[in-house]
Amino acid sequence: MTTQVAPDQGEPAASAASASAGIPVVTHDARDRMQRMLFLATGIGAIVFGALLATGGGGILAQMSQLRPAYAWGAVAVVILLPATFVVLPFVISLRAMYALAATASVGFVVAELLWVPSMTVDVLANDASPWLQGVTALAATITAVRWQGRWVWAYAIATGPIVAVNQILSRADSTLDAILDGLGGMVFSLILMGVATAVVHAAERQDQVAARARAQASLEASRRTRDREQTRINAIVHDDVMSVLLTAGRKGAAPGLAEQAQRALAAIAAITQDGTGRTTYSPEEFTAALRATVTGIIADVDFSYRLQTTESAPASVVAAMTEALAEAIRNSAQYAGHGDEAVSREVHIDVTETGAAVRIRDSGRGFAPKSVGPRRLGIRVSIIERMRSISGGDAAVTSRPGAGTTVDLSWRRP
Repeated sequence: MTTQVAPDQGEPAASAASASAGIPVVTHDARDRMQRMLFLATGIGAIVFGALLATGGGGILAQMSQLRPAYAWGAVAVVILLPATFVVLPFVISLRAMYALAATASVGFVVAELLWVPSMTVDVLANDASPWLQGVTALAATITAVRWQGRWVWAYAIATGPIVAVNQILSRADSTLDAILDGLGGMVFSLILMGVATAVVHAAERQDQVAARARAQASLEASRRTRDREQTRINAIVHDDVMSVLLTAGRKGAAPGLAEQAQRALAAIAAITQDGTGRTTYSPEEFTAALRATVTGIIADVDFSYRLQTTESAPASVVAAMTEALAEAIRNSAQYAGHGDEAVSREVHIDVTETGAAVRIRDSGRGFAPKSVGPRRLGIRVSIIERMRSISGGDAAVTSRPGAGTTVDLSWRRP
């Protein structure tokens, strides 16, 4: 008897389509984590630079009175205070919201640079100072590189060179050569930090791609193992049920139990096509009852015992494999263990524990030499050993020798 992996909007649909087409679905876990960490670093940088630039003759506080108030406070808010919030926000709000804030800081810095000279209330800055904005040029460039990874972002750093130079020429009584050199220095520093940020983000993206390929390979391997297990089960059913019915029917004088045996064969074949919507687990008591029913359905004279040491259920696939392997072992014993009226004792003992389950089938029959079993005899190899090994944690062993009976051990270890 047989008993029976924050993506952009629209990405989930694309992921589902890719999965159905067998294409590795790339999630961006590593990239997202790295972007959050880089935003955190820029937030720390904003606080440090803001503190360093706050005081002094050319600092933020000193130059506030030399600019229009609305612009002065707006520049501080967008260029210093907004990036400073990145110390906390990347781990509080969504990455999509962080992108919006980063874009605001990036674009806002450029606008602040362009409006610096028109917003001055003096001809030149006091104390021969440069605009305090020049001290955070690289910070804005780094935020831009973290937010966007396209090739065009390099234009952002390149554009800072002439902007810094022009602002310094127009707001400071300085030589043009010094202003150009400061502009080039700011541009190079920005390019370096943007390069580092871009490289880190791209490395995280490659890690995501490698992880996606690994998951796809694991899925293919799991699918292959599932097909192999199903093929093993089909082979066993063909041997245990279909072939035995056909062989019995082909002999003279149909056996009394042939009709019942044929019904079991049809039920086993129907079980293959089930969609898996039935029960999925068996309690230890139900597990034991299924095994007992399997034994008594084949031969009644069996000493059956069990020991239950857990209340955890067993998967239906395990119960199916054990009952099918047990049925084959009992059938083999009934057919080959004795001659004629020779008395043969048989016993089945079941242990169900927290670590798994074990079934021992032992008879006192004539036994056999396992090495003498030909490769075409599928009963032991396919119906017992391979059937048990087709489930995760399953195994089986058959021990016998002529004149010493046969012992079959079925085992399953919980994952």
